[in-house]
Amino acid sequence: MKDFSLSALVAGFLAVFISFAGPVAIVFQAARLAGLSNELTSSWIWAIGMGSGSAGLLLSYRLKMPIIAAWSTPGAALLVVSLPTIGIHQAVGAYIVAALLVLALGLSGAFQTLIRHIPKGIVAAMLAGVLFNFGVQAFVAIQSSPALVLCVLLAFLLGKRLAPRYATALAVALGAALVLGRGDNHLAQVALSVARPVFIAPEWSWH
Repeated sequence: MKDFSLSALVAGFLAVFISFAGPVAIVFQAARLAGLSNELTSSWIWAIGMGSGSAGLLLSYRLKMPIIAAWSTPGAALLVVSLPTIGIHQAVGAYIVAALLVLALGLSGAFQTLIRHIPKGIVAAMLAGVLFNFGVQAFVAIQSSPALVLCVLLAFLLGKRLAPRYATALAVALGAALVLGRGDNHLAQVALSVARPVFIAPEWSWH
């Protein structure tokens, strides 16, 4: 606890919040477009939380450094387009293959070598291409909620200017307060329940 500070607490909260909330919001969108049931969606979110949380705890304790097992935002964004087409079972199969490839790269030590041979501009362009539409949607939302979007944007810009460490936290807090204060957030329709994991058999196909 000797290294504890308010800035460290905020940084830790933001690291967890951003690494979790961003992909989860995209997962909800992908699940809705694919027509998944509430049970499957809840199980999906449960798996994300349990997997990233336990991995972060174990790695941080073992390596004595702060490690967040974040879920890939670009990977989640691709699901918005692909999941309605390939289905949840083949998506699970694809993620298993991707996980095995990442594990093999990590164990072989070849990842750093591969990264050195890929121009940074290409990596940045790939990431920008996946996330571009999601960034644009923030400005599209100005048409329906101009006050909310502009206030959050202004709070973030002022935060970056006056207190860069807390800019994101300030924008999130203000956005949440505005949404709660508007009275059209439909929170009364939210019913809390314990998430139950649902087994989804993976499928693989060459098509």
